[in-house]
Amino acid sequence: MLLTLILLIPPAAALACLLAPWRRLMEWINILAFAATLALGVRLLPDVLACHAVTEGNNFLYADALSTWMVLLISAVSLGASLYAGRYFRRDLAAGAVTPGRVKEFFVLTPLFSTGMFLAVLANNVGVMWFALEATALSSVLLVALYNRKTSLEAAWKYVMLGSLGLALALFGTVFTYAAAIGQDTTERLPSFNWSHLMTVAHKFDPRLIKLAFVFVLVGYGTKAGLAPMHTWLPDAHSEAPSPTSAMLSGVSLKVAIYALLRFHILTSQCLGPEFSRNFLLGFGLFSMFLAAPFILVQSDLKRMFAYSSLEHVGFICTAVGLNTPVTIFGALLHMGYHALTKPVLFFAAGNIHQTFHTLNLRVIGPGVVQVLPVTVLFMGLAAVAAMGLPPFGLFYSELTVLSGGFAAGHASISSLILVLLIAAFCGILRQLTRILLGERKAGRAIDARTWDGVPAMGLLVGGLLVFSLWCPEPLLQLIHQAAGIIGGKS
Repeated sequence: MLLTLILLIPPAAALACLLAPWRRLMEWINILAFAATLALGVRLLPDVLACHAVTEGNNFLYADALSTWMVLLISAVSLGASLYAGRYFRRDLAAGAVTPGRVKEFFVLTPLFSTGMFLAVLANNVGVMWFALEATALSSVLLVALYNRKTSLEAAWKYVMLGSLGLALALFGTVFTYAAAIGQDTTERLPSFNWSHLMTVAHKFDPRLIKLAFVFVLVGYGTKAGLAPMHTWLPDAHSEAPSPTSAMLSGVSLKVAIYALLRFHILTSQCLGPEFSRNFLLGFGLFSMFLAAPFILVQSDLKRMFAYSSLEHVGFICTAVGLNTPVTIFGALLHMGYHALTKPVLFFAAGNIHQTFHTLNLRVIGPGVVQVLPVTVLFMGLAAVAAMGLPPFGLFYSELTVLSGGFAAGHASISSLILVLLIAAFCGILRQLTRILLGERKAGRAIDARTWDGVPAMGLLVGGLLVFSLWCPEPLLQLIHQAAGIIGGKS
């Protein structure tokens, strides 16, 4: 019943928020719902480690190590976003930036957004996984447009158009995969399209069709994941959405799309060997990292800069998987987890800065933010240090793991290029943030500072990041190793 409960709790919370008469009640419903899914995800972990996979509903739901890792990340980020959203929207309501109806819409749509992500990672059927990702797009686009400004509507329009195009291509890839699975001598009219079944027959797929399928899936789910050059929706959506939504988009939504892409990478590797799909992942991943670094450096909008940082990290994850060694794949999964805990803190801090200075423009914000929002700057600084890949935070370890694995496997040129691109992104983020966080505050700027806003959410995620960076429990390490084995084709 664990998988069923994980799927049922968020839509039940959405319904309860729809009927709830008070905003505070809606806040607590969201917080309790995601705390429950996180607890269920932790409870699921030993079962998956013991049995390698847990199924429910006549194999409709399926959780292996990779699925369970994603459930934990979705729950943790959703809980953090819910903790942050309460005070955030109270300030927006007081400033007249949003109406009470729009706030209710947020608390109803956010659990539905998470439901789609949970279904995407727990569905056994590959077609249902596609449907779940479509559902996440429909709910999240309304969240991007929540403020009903011209710029937010434009961002939502771009998001829905590019996202729909990407998902349409992913649907073609899914159909081609189904066609590849139908052998000429099959006795079944409608073979099972469950992941657990496809893995047992992947070596019999039609090679030509599976090549075509992976290309369509790569472009389709790559668009949803924000891989370059299909990433153009990402900076607009992240900058215009409410900060809790930006945190969920960057923290987990992009990674759920990568999860879907990895499932097809696994099937393609089982059929053709790893070279075909790994070369595509390497190419798109490196191009995303290459494109992100200069755009980070020239951004004038704080949240857009963080969005391009997400592009760099998504590219790094795909590149690490594309290197296709057990060490680099393990590093990629670690990176997904550490980044999921890091990036929401940056967006929460950006939300505090936006509500204090009434702008996200770096030049208008000006230097000396630390003098106005010292607690926010403390958490932003810690998260920025983590995002730049500095110790003692886990992103340093995951990046070092991937680089060492790449050099050890003989990919010296690719690993060197990754290192150069990481340094370029590091320099860009460092330069941009020191422009506003440090220095002397200019007089005459209108501000509305509230020192402790967002502290519970930022403290939860930064605390978790620091703990898991310095000490990762053995069951969690086993889970990640098991997930890396699934991607590498060893289990």
